Amino acid sequence: MAIERNNFKMGTVEMLVLSLLNQKDLYGYEISLLFKNISEENFVVPEGSLYPVLYKLEDNHYITSKEVRTGKRRIRKYYHIEDKGKIRLEILLSDYKLISEAIEKILSAEISKTED
Repeated sequence: MAIERNNFKMGTVEMLVLSLLNQKDLYGYEISLLFKNISEENFVVPEGSLYPVLYKLEDNHYITSKEVRTGKRRIRKYYHIEDKGKIRLEILLSDYKLISEAIEKILSAEISKTED
């Protein structure tokens, strides 16, 4: 079941990253922790899976990054959503709502039994 759940999760990571960045600029590890903490550990995305999504979003100009020195030796790369990313987020949220509603309809449907 874990493999199936991971495939489903990875399809939503882009939308969730953009959603979090729409609220505040964040660095990668912070995004990973937010996923874990907010979902009460039901949606965990390892950094090794998160960074390719961030790079893809950056390559598509949905987000930008900025390195910030946070100590003598520590530099963090903060990600910022751009206008193009906000538009992408709206599209992804709209698609998600349509799919969620369709899934809910199917799950709650009662079909009559027919005799063959």
